[in-house]
Amino acid sequence: MLRGAGRGSWDRPDSFVLGALAAGCARTRDIDAGAQVHACVAKFGVDEDESVTVAVVDMYAKCGWVGSSWRAFTLALQRSVMSWTSMIACLVNHGSSGYHDTAIELFKKMLVLKVWPTNATFSCILKVFDVPELLPVGMQVHGCFMKIGTEVGTALGSALMTMYGRCAGVVEMARLASRIRHDAFSRTSQLGAYARNRHYMEAVGVFREMIMENMAFDQSAITSLLQVCPSFGHLRMVREAHCYALKIFFKLDALLLNAIITVYSRCGDVTSAETVFNHMEKRDIISWTALLTCYAQNGLPQEVLMFFREILRRGLGSPVFCITSVLRACSTTSNLAAGLQIHSRAVKLGIDDANSVENALITLYASCGNVWVALKIFNSMGNRGIITWNTLLTSFAQHGYEEAAIRLFDLMQEEVCPDDYTFVGLLSSCSRVGLVKEGCEYFKEMKVKFNLEPKMVHYTCMVDPLAHAGRFCDAMNFIDAMPYEPDQIVWGALLASCKVHGNVKLGRIAARKILEIRPEDPSPYITLSSIHASVDMWDEKSWNRTVFDTQQARKDMGSSWIDAQELSENIFDALQVRVT
Repeated sequence: MLRGAGRGSWDRPDSFVLGALAAGCARTRDIDAGAQVHACVAKFGVDEDESVTVAVVDMYAKCGWVGSSWRAFTLALQRSVMSWTSMIACLVNHGSSGYHDTAIELFKKMLVLKVWPTNATFSCILKVFDVPELLPVGMQVHGCFMKIGTEVGTALGSALMTMYGRCAGVVEMARLASRIRHDAFSRTSQLGAYARNRHYMEAVGVFREMIMENMAFDQSAITSLLQVCPSFGHLRMVREAHCYALKIFFKLDALLLNAIITVYSRCGDVTSAETVFNHMEKRDIISWTALLTCYAQNGLPQEVLMFFREILRRGLGSPVFCITSVLRACSTTSNLAAGLQIHSRAVKLGIDDANSVENALITLYASCGNVWVALKIFNSMGNRGIITWNTLLTSFAQHGYEEAAIRLFDLMQEEVCPDDYTFVGLLSSCSRVGLVKEGCEYFKEMKVKFNLEPKMVHYTCMVDPLAHAGRFCDAMNFIDAMPYEPDQIVWGALLASCKVHGNVKLGRIAARKILEIRPEDPSPYITLSSIHASVDMWDEKSWNRTVFDTQQARKDMGSSWIDAQELSENIFDALQVRVT
């Protein structure tokens, strides 16, 4: 039609026709037809029409051609607020941080030229502010439209609350929420903001208000509510939310069902997660990855490997999260054969340089005893965060390279700040090589230098070297000064040291404490019996054995994954899966 326009009996298309055609190309994402429409706009001289300019800029933006959209915007003779808004929306929706900076500069220039933004403009620019560091700039934008008298309706209010939620501005968000009228959309934004910032009680309160006000909310509100449920530690709450969603909507979309699988996983209910997955009509790769992660998080490494086989057999691909979960399963079982195959697949897919994959690879090789391969991966990484440093430090500590772990702690402070997990590996290293004095110094530095509150595991790491060195008085004083009630691990460390030094009196105290916490645990009887035997107290040893038999306690049978790998064969060839 455009080829014959303007010749013979054909009428010349006006701005209305060309604008409509450009809008149609934007809806269908047809960039070839859109470029032809743009050529006709220039050919027939209707590029001065503001509505056509807006349509062309919007067409290129929705087709993902940011450069062409920018050229169409800059070459426009007249730019209305709609043109500015379309260009800002194009830059914001593209997702790149560089484009976000350009969008902010464009918004500033718009104000300088006194082209006053509309509600749609503000809603677009607010999407840029998605990290806490940008909260001050987001607040300035909020102040801007308050100053020019823009009315904050429910749509703009929702965009503002979403922005404050992403930027951790909970106080500002709550203040805004008390001043605007709400609908289901704005309440959902408020609920999501509270859930994102871990204000769980407030999030539940918002959802209750939505029910009390009989709001017709959509499934995204239930999805936001499900983020809150695991924090309360009640599986019943998750099931109530699931049942309520079925009651209200009957048929749930894939996004909500994927969230339900994830929440059941976090609560440890693998069976319910499997049931939801098996009853899904349409499963996407996120659904498969969610159940795979469920197996990984709940200590089912064999299920992870078998499920990953099924994913490959169906040709569903291997996202980064999927590869990471499978590598962790290989680490748990020390299955280096399968881990090497997954590593090769990650290299072939081009995701081996993803930070989470590299961290999982370091854990894999370290757990299988190949610490130097883990170190090689560590040295090749361009972006090493705290998780990477902790993974390598813990690997050194677990495989007898305690001095290397201590030196690594000094090096890591040049790049990252240690966290509480770092000190677990560090204090464990000091404990293994008998560096009691140095361990005490590092323990003090946790709170004084790094402002970290020691947890139960850190106290356990300190009790062990003190008692192992025979300093039982210091160990008991340390236990008495703990801000927590000592658990069985602390008393177990003390009991093990009593066995080394033959301290019967303190060993009995430690054993009694463990049995008070876990009466079914047979280890205190066994260790105490060994202590009595080491000091020739055979009657007491016999008595311990009698009590052990009377309690019908049973020592768990030892097992090992090494050299008994059911899945050590080629994970791809076993089911004749073709790696593509």
